[in-house]
Amino acid sequence: MASKRIRVCMNALLLPPNLGGIGNAAFHLLAHLRKVRPDWELTLLINSAAAPEFADIPGLILRVPRVRRRWARLLYLYLWFPWAARGYDLLHSIGNMGLAFGPVPQVISINDAYERVSPERFGLGKRLMMRMLISASGRKARCILAISRNTAADVARFYPHLAAKTRVVYLGNKFPVASEIVPDGRDGFLFVGTLEPGKNLPLALRAFAAFRRGHAGKFRIVGAKGWRQSGLPALIESLGIREDVEFLGYLPDAELRAWYGRSLALIQPSNYEGFGLPVIEAMACGCPVVAARNSGLIEAGGSAALFFGTGDAEGLAARMAEVAGDRELRRACIGKGLEHAAGFTWEKAAAAVAQAYEMALERKPG
Repeated sequence: MASKRIRVCMNALLLPPNLGGIGNAAFHLLAHLRKVRPDWELTLLINSAAAPEFADIPGLILRVPRVRRRWARLLYLYLWFPWAARGYDLLHSIGNMGLAFGPVPQVISINDAYERVSPERFGLGKRLMMRMLISASGRKARCILAISRNTAADVARFYPHLAAKTRVVYLGNKFPVASEIVPDGRDGFLFVGTLEPGKNLPLALRAFAAFRRGHAGKFRIVGAKGWRQSGLPALIESLGIREDVEFLGYLPDAELRAWYGRSLALIQPSNYEGFGLPVIEAMACGCPVVAARNSGLIEAGGSAALFFGTGDAEGLAARMAEVAGDRELRRACIGKGLEHAAGFTWEKAAAAVAQAYEMALERKPG
C-alpha cells in the first residue's frame, strides 16, 4: 500500500502524569512516526495531566477531554469516544485494551499479561473487566502488536483467538548508544521502575543487604511511587541498610542517563515483565545488567545480561559481588550490552508500526 495521508488517533487517555514505560514508549513512537510518515495526521487522545509531556512533538494534535478523574475517563473512553472516533481512519490503543465496539479499524498494543500471570495484583472486579476488554477489543482489532515474543506467547496462551493477528514489534531505546567502554569509576547499584509489587524490589534489597556484609556500596532507586510498597522503609530499617539506600524518585532523562553511566549495574529483579525496557536503556548507556531469568527479561537481556534465578536473593547477591569485584567482567558486560542495545531503535519500531497500520487499513474486518 503506497504511503498516503491517513488520520491516526493514538489512545493514551489512561496514562498517569509520570509517563513510566508505556508513556515514554508512546512519546518516542509518535515522535518517530512523524518522521517515517510525515504526511499522516497524528492525534493523541490524552488526559490533561499527561498532555504537557507530548507538547513538543512537532505536528502532533492533542485531544484532551475535560475529564480528570479516572472513572470519568473510563466512561468517556468506552461510552462516548467510540462515536467520536469516526473522524479518524485508524485507532491505536497502547494500553492492552482497545474499544469493544466502534466503526474505526483498530490496532492494539499489548505490553504484558499481568491480569493472567499475576492476577493478585488486581481486585476481582478489575481483573475480570481487564480480561473481558482485552478479549473483546482484541477480537474487534485488525492487528495486535506485542512488545516481545514472550508477550506474543502469552497472548496466544491466554487469548488464543487473537494469536493469528498478533505480530511482535520491539520497543526502541531512547538513549544514544555510548561510544566507549568505561568499566572504572562506578559506584553502587541502580534499580529503575515504578515502585509496585511485580518489580520485586524487596528481593533486591535483601540481596543488597547480603552483599553489604562483605562490600561497600550504595543502592539507588529510581521510579515513581506505585502501590502496595508502604512497607519498604521498615524493611530497609530491619535489614540495617538505611544509610546505603537512596530513593531518587522519577528522574528526567538526562539525570537517568548519568546514573546509568556511573552505576556498577542495573538490578532488574522483576517476577515478570512484558519486555523490560530499562535493561536496554542501561546497556545503551554502558551499564552492566543483572536480571531475573524470566519472561521478557530474557529477550531484553539477551547474551549481554548476567542472570539469576527468579526469587533467588542469594543468587542475586552473588551476582552483585561478581560485577563489583571483577573489572574484566564489567568490561565484557558493557561491550556486549552496547552491541545488543544498538539493535533496538525507535526508527525501526516506528517503521514496523506504520507497516502494521497500513496492513490494518487493508485488512477486511473479521
